Amino acid sequence: MISPSMNSLLSKVAGAAVLPLVALYVILIRAATPSPQGGMEPTVATVCYIAFTVLFGALITVALNFSRQLARQAKGQYTTP
Repeated sequence: MISPSMNSLLSKVAGAAVLPLVALYVILIRAATPSPQGGMEPTVATVCYIAFTVLFGALITVALNFSRQLARQAKGQYTTP
């Protein structure tokens, strides 16, 4: 069993893990955007947008849910899914 203070710290760390994911998402979306100087075709860019959105959306959702679960455990609320 992890102590409540450690759960609280890990909850904040899991919540903060979302920021690099959002930054990486923005970088990849900008790289996939067609531009006058070159880049991907619009159809391929759209497929990349959808794939990146689904992938990063799932990762961010898992990180935030894990953070919420750790925060609840730090308060002593043990709930099962």
